[in-house]
Amino acid sequence: MKDKIAMSTTNITNNESDTNHRDNFTEVKSKCKQKIKDIQSKSRINPVSILRENAHEWNVSIESAEFARLMDKHDPLRSFRQMFTFPKKSHLPNIDKTILKDPEEECIYLCGQSLGLKPKLLDQNVQKVLDNWSKKGVHSHFHGYLPAALSDLPAKKLMARMVGAQEHEIAILNGLTVNLHLLLATFYRPDSNRYKLMIEDHAFPSDTYVAKSQLRSHGISPEKGLILLKPRKGENLLNEDDIIRLFDEQGDQIKVALLPAVQYYTGQLLNVKRLTEAAHKKGILVGVDLAHAVGNVPIYLDEWNVDFAAWCTYKYMNAGAGSMGAIYVNEKYFTNYSETFPMYQGWWGNNVETKFLMKGDFDPALGADMFKLSNPSPVLNAMLMTSLEIFEQTSMEELRQKEYLLTGYLEFMIKSFFPQTDKRNNHQRSADNNGDSRSLLMPSIKIITPSDPEQRGAQLSLIFSVPLSIIHEQFQKRGIVCDIRMPSVMRVAPTPLYNSFTDVYRFITTLYEIFQNMDSLSSSHDDDDISIMTKETVGGMNHENNDDGQGSSISGSDSEADSLGGSTNTL
Repeated sequence: MKDKIAMSTTNITNNESDTNHRDNFTEVKSKCKQKIKDIQSKSRINPVSILRENAHEWNVSIESAEFARLMDKHDPLRSFRQMFTFPKKSHLPNIDKTILKDPEEECIYLCGQSLGLKPKLLDQNVQKVLDNWSKKGVHSHFHGYLPAALSDLPAKKLMARMVGAQEHEIAILNGLTVNLHLLLATFYRPDSNRYKLMIEDHAFPSDTYVAKSQLRSHGISPEKGLILLKPRKGENLLNEDDIIRLFDEQGDQIKVALLPAVQYYTGQLLNVKRLTEAAHKKGILVGVDLAHAVGNVPIYLDEWNVDFAAWCTYKYMNAGAGSMGAIYVNEKYFTNYSETFPMYQGWWGNNVETKFLMKGDFDPALGADMFKLSNPSPVLNAMLMTSLEIFEQTSMEELRQKEYLLTGYLEFMIKSFFPQTDKRNNHQRSADNNGDSRSLLMPSIKIITPSDPEQRGAQLSLIFSVPLSIIHEQFQKRGIVCDIRMPSVMRVAPTPLYNSFTDVYRFITTLYEIFQNMDSLSSSHDDDDISIMTKETVGGMNHENNDDGQGSSISGSDSEADSLGGSTNTL
């Protein structure tokens, strides 16, 4: 039995995968990092300049459908789109077939920041797991395709490549919130001097609940122990200089800083390496939530030298709703095992060499696997492996290059077609092919995501000068899928793995059509709906609203913008 447990994971799938995996992690990581440095060596990444150069070369307007078609034609990653299943418009809730030309066509799916699309190969891989169980019964634990007891192990190597880590620093287990609790229970050990826990204000609610729960488990009230990182007054984005200043001012009292790599509401990408270096100088441990970063932007956890990290795999990773979570633990901690590291222990975190000796004392597995509590799910791991094997056919750097252009194209088109001020302005747009134009009273759109491509991923967060509920409802009727976060943000994420420039073009032209009919659409809603104009529309995310004094902050008051709303609530 011991030999079976210790078997090489390279043959776990019985060579049934059709994908040729890259085996030289060092070489792949080195090439990826070099490409990133080559791009960053330029004075500034400017996607619009590249888009304009292409438009000039092809002699077409950058705002035309033909330009989007040519961009798709020359996209080196265009074949990946065929690996995913796009829902048909007719299968979506709330569509209006009376305004759809073809209800059976694929929807425009721009919601990868919430739930990625299903890979086409996922069905057959899941079926292989079920067939293995059917044919082998209990023997499916150690034999056949993705043996149940070992089903999490093949993903570790591929996941390590995704996040710039070593295989033994990765564990595949649980879901994100459970994993955050497990990690903080181990790393957050407050004492009389260091007892504060830091997260960003307006973090995803679950992260906030975790932080407050951990504080209370040690008898510390959130009012005393929770530090909330906030944007400056009237702004939407976190200022890294302010965060570092807070490290300097309160660092002697801070035990752990739990930071987002990409902030879920604004789409802001933080310089985790810089912040980690500053935190460590003050003796602060750093954990990172990678939920909106993994599969979205290049990640180098070892290089960043964070202490721990956790993430889910159902967003940009496309492993399906409720799919397996993952953690990273810096290898420097593995030589310091104690009876309380990890704090919570289970049989599946035991050393494979002694697991079946059934000893009463915990003998930790090598590396991050010591954090595992329960047996892995072969079905969920088959879903994850399907996704990871797609990513193995490209690189995050290649995806990042397309992301610069795709999201840059979305940003350009928004700024080209719609006013950016907080008032309705006259906007000139060609009415027909003869070049005639007319003046339109056009609502405005504010992009709160950083304009610097290096400080964001695929997502743009939009604030409208008209009720968000109307825009969302009209998109749903037309088979356009994105999501909203109340009180005022619509998140739109053209994902480079499967979205096209034509998707973006159709999104923009549909939104323009909705805006043209805004007066009639508004009149069909109740007055209460029309009056939903929050202070965020004209100010920053950190608006003034009943500061309850809870937690420490850089500036301003606690945001109340963490509730979900709209006719579609997504994660």
